[in-house]
Amino acid sequence: MTHTEIQITAELVRDLLRDQHPDLADYPVKLGARGWDNQLWRLGDDLAVRLPWATEDADVLLRQEYTWLPDLAPRLPLPVPVPQRLGEPSALFPRPWIVTTWVRGEPADRAPVTRAEEAADALAAS
Repeated sequence: MTHTEIQITAELVRDLLRDQHPDLADYPVKLGARGWDNQLWRLGDDLAVRLPWATEDADVLLRQEYTWLPDLAPRLPLPVPVPQRLGEPSALFPRPWIVTTWVRGEPADRAPVTRAEEAADALAAS
């Protein structure tokens, strides 16, 4: 499956939430970012919905993140999105998807590197 086969829209995200996590369906939804493997949609002020849209490798990685990040996140020296809910493949969207916490700040690829050596040492030590 490639990203050209499914149009991911705010309406689709809302329909997925309504179907599998109805308590989140009324939160505001807006596009956060489109990456190589995933699209990220803001969900209210504190959450995000991430949907894989390109390679199928993203599906496996998403499930691994859902399993491991809740335990690893508190031990990491930098804030990371923590999985809150898992969405399963359905007639609306044939791939798994995830609801995570929203990490405030500037994306790393748009911010200047500061204290790079300190951050690398802290990350390596965790």
